[in-house]
Amino acid sequence: MKRRHFLHMLAATGMTASLPLTSQRAFAAAPDKFLVIVNAGGGWDPTSLCDPKGNLGQYAQERPGANNGGSINSVPLSLTKRDALSGIQWSDTPIIDGSTESPGTNTLRVDDQFDSFFEAYSNRLTVINGIDNGTNNHNTGNRATWSGSLEMGYPSLAALFAASQNPGLPMAYISNGGYDFTASLVSRARANSAGFIDDLADPNSDEYLYRTNDTSTESADIFSQIKLAQEQRLERQKANAKLPLRREQLNQLFTVREQDNDLSRLSIEKDLIEANLPTNNHMHNRDQGFKRQASLVAAAFKAGIAASANISTGGFDTHGNHDSSQYQSLGDLLEGIIYLQQALAEAGIADRTTVVVGSDFGRTPYYNSSSGKDHWPVTSMMVVHPQGSGKGGKVFGASTDKFRSQPLDLSSGQAHVNGQLLTPAHVNLALRKELGIADNELSLGYPINVDDFAIFS
Repeated sequence: MKRRHFLHMLAATGMTASLPLTSQRAFAAAPDKFLVIVNAGGGWDPTSLCDPKGNLGQYAQERPGANNGGSINSVPLSLTKRDALSGIQWSDTPIIDGSTESPGTNTLRVDDQFDSFFEAYSNRLTVINGIDNGTNNHNTGNRATWSGSLEMGYPSLAALFAASQNPGLPMAYISNGGYDFTASLVSRARANSAGFIDDLADPNSDEYLYRTNDTSTESADIFSQIKLAQEQRLERQKANAKLPLRREQLNQLFTVREQDNDLSRLSIEKDLIEANLPTNNHMHNRDQGFKRQASLVAAAFKAGIAASANISTGGFDTHGNHDSSQYQSLGDLLEGIIYLQQALAEAGIADRTTVVVGSDFGRTPYYNSSSGKDHWPVTSMMVVHPQGSGKGGKVFGASTDKFRSQPLDLSSGQAHVNGQLLTPAHVNLALRKELGIADNELSLGYPINVDDFAIFS
């Protein structure tokens, strides 16, 4: 697919992006590393995921009216839900359906999703606990998590990374939701549906009535005549151009139209990934939308047309019926990340891709009268490091036994009376350094003025 046609198709299909009108591909190489942001929209509960506290009645006296006896969780901590080498602990699964003696399908599924993720990726995983987001407002929390600033105007980490890598890529920054403000540093390609990609890669198919897939039909002949007429018209314009700048512009247009643009590889790479890793035949076949986003992102990276992406999913704003809703959403999230990692491996780029997982904020350490949990500023984030990087297998930071932020030592991440509260600013600064963009001109234009926590060292 040619770049000019791609721009027209974005408008026609409801996808939006502000892409440059001239190709920069000839002047910059494809990225050699990539970033995926996974946004758990709505405010997840880290105590139901990677910072469990158990059912110890922590708020029995402080909140006597709280459900579940004032406990933070409805299930105890389990020694089997812990990686011995890294110390990474994850939550056991409450009874969502069935009974203690005979757990139901949903309970068993969530338990398998949790175990499958942490057992497979603990050695590449950095869990960051006890982050004080400083807000329980959705928009502000989302912005703080993914830019490092509570103030408006800071670009998302993914936008800053894409702009630092190569802002001229056809789809440099793919966003499927979440905080994706770019500060005009890079174009944002918002793919409303991954199903559009085949049409975008071949916009002249029968879907748009230019031709059918049958090359023997009359429409195929008409299409070839249209292409020939376009080429002849460009040649005439070049021959008649008198001014050097005009000739140069026409040469650029000719090159953009005639080159084998990497956009045409996107559909091919996506088909290859899904042929070997079908989205609808993976684990428990949950959250097909997430998995289609994941295969598209992996294909775009492999095709060399994107550097970063947001994958966003919801279901975490559990003001009622927390245990059933939150755990199932978290399980589906982890299954989606497993698919993403496998898609990246299928594309041969798992060793060059960093995946960061987070949310707006956390949820209260006690259950309300509707057996739900409300907004709470303390949260966690998880980073899946590139395969073979030697990084991960680590927990940095900790919340108190009542799920509150506490001062931490800058180096160790352990509680220290003279330490500092860990905030999204500290995490984003550490991520900028980890991704190698902390000291470039773009990042310095959006400074994060906090002390440096040694999160990834």
